Amino acid sequence: MGVRVGIVGCGGISRSHVEGYKAEGAEVAALTDADPGAAEKLSQELGGAAVYSDYRKLVDEGKPDVISICSPPVAHEEAAVYALGRGVHVLCEKPMAFDVASAHRMRDAAKKSKALLMPAFRHRFLPAIAALRGLVASGEIGDVVFFNNVFCGPMPGMERTWFTKKAVAGGGSLLDTNSHSVDLFRFIVGEIVDQKAVMHRHFKTTDVEDAGILSVKAANGAVGAMESSFVAGRGLAFIHVMGTKGLATYSYGDGQVRYQLTDDAEPKVQSVDESWGFAEEIRHFLGAVRGEHTLAVTVEDGVRAMEVICSVYEG
Repeated sequence: MGVRVGIVGCGGISRSHVEGYKAEGAEVAALTDADPGAAEKLSQELGGAAVYSDYRKLVDEGKPDVISICSPPVAHEEAAVYALGRGVHVLCEKPMAFDVASAHRMRDAAKKSKALLMPAFRHRFLPAIAALRGLVASGEIGDVVFFNNVFCGPMPGMERTWFTKKAVAGGGSLLDTNSHSVDLFRFIVGEIVDQKAVMHRHFKTTDVEDAGILSVKAANGAVGAMESSFVAGRGLAFIHVMGTKGLATYSYGDGQVRYQLTDDAEPKVQSVDESWGFAEEIRHFLGAVRGEHTLAVTVEDGVRAMEVICSVYEG
């Protein structure tokens, strides 16, 4: 049976979702965006997908089986709750919500619905992340001592976008970027029981942080540092996991996971396929929709990322 897809929010990230659905043979049939021109442009790229004035009409008239929510965080809850209430499955971009209360309401709606809600933590589906998790789970590098993750780079013009407006984004670089980091820590290392952060705003016309470091502690005693920035002069994206028996590292785009045990003269190397993770994420999501497996990324994963990061804004 073919799957009809609706896209809520037709900005840049929506293209990656569209390509993922197309790769799985799904029909991207319905579009909506607060900017009608953005939806019309994507419709033209797709050869005429129907454009609706809002998410309600998209769900009720477009009759999709699933929707991807690719709009800014302030708009996530309404679209997700509405779709779930009508039995439409939802893949929601990160951060899952605008604030913790909103995330909790989305979780409540998912519990009441027969439809699925999956937060879009695509990094979990990268072959390199699976390899890192395997090295930790097997005990190869011992018990985890430190987890260090950096996602940063120069993003010219970011101060003029919704990403740096608290009323739309809910937070700055920590909430936007380190949502992935928190999920990766919980996925690879374990549940977070404590968190703290330091952050700074370099942009003078915005009201959210554009650089910060989030420090966390797992229930098993491992500690982690997660850095993000919209203003760093060079792009960096890597994960280091230090255990009691050695170190495992991955630099995004490198195609290799390296690990070196205490007595090793040279690091061992696992070659991995490089991917953005969108195709794998959507393949998994659609498989769960078809009942082939349960979701690997749950609503609770999205909620926990919100709870951890939003708590440091309150301190």
